[in-house]
Amino acid sequence: MPRANVASNYTQDQLDAIWDQLKAQVSPFVYVLCIEGPLYRVLDDGAKQFIAKQFMEQVTERVMYCRDGTDGDRYFLGSPRFFLAGSGMIVHALHTKEAIWVKRPDDGIQHILVVPPALPKKCAKIPRPPNAYILYRSDRHRFVKASQPGIHNNEISQILGRAWNLESEAIRAKYKQRADAIKAELIKRHPEYKYRPRRPSERRRRRIAEQTEEAEDALADIVVDASQAVPVAARADEADPEPTDEAPASDDEATAPTAETPVPTVEAS
Repeated sequence: MPRANVASNYTQDQLDAIWDQLKAQVSPFVYVLCIEGPLYRVLDDGAKQFIAKQFMEQVTERVMYCRDGTDGDRYFLGSPRFFLAGSGMIVHALHTKEAIWVKRPDDGIQHILVVPPALPKKCAKIPRPPNAYILYRSDRHRFVKASQPGIHNNEISQILGRAWNLESEAIRAKYKQRADAIKAELIKRHPEYKYRPRRPSERRRRRIAEQTEEAEDALADIVVDASQAVPVAARADEADPEPTDEAPASDDEATAPTAETPVPTVEAS
């Protein structure tokens, strides 16, 4: 991945890890990314600029950030033309320059919309630092994708998981050293950081959401003729199901997943 030519308090590896999570949403039919509110609020201006530049390379259009003013704690990144299409419109929060996407009223009356500024949550969640395997997978993901177009992300994880388990101690030690450096930098910037695993109820909701998306994708494959498809601002969650948040017992024992084992991932929400 190219080096970030931006001024950010995040390291390059941290920026790459954040983008690796977001780019799972990218496809030829997605022109708007969705970023959860807790993650967006911990990003500094340099990190937001880095993410915007990476996404612009995918869509080849100018992009902007805006808050979702309809429902949920999330932000969008995309071309302004998609935010103004159909019943959408952009307004600004009172006394701020924050752009907010809302739906136009359908009563035929012109309204002056005053939207209160977004109030940050009491405790914004800090992105979890990647372990050795996550960094290894990040470095090699695009090469596997390029060599096997159309391959599913879960299959890529299985391939790289087997490769990681067969790697030499020297290679594994190199990635362990990188992971330790990233974690040390995060602790330095956020001394209060402590990893908090997802509660069982949260994991169940994620599994249900993933199963629903898989069913919708399967139906779309049946009814959509790809030769007639028109790029639209598809839902931002149209990504391959995310791996679970389960990680190895320790970074020293960072064993990659196989076809039967969930893939560790970076906590960014």
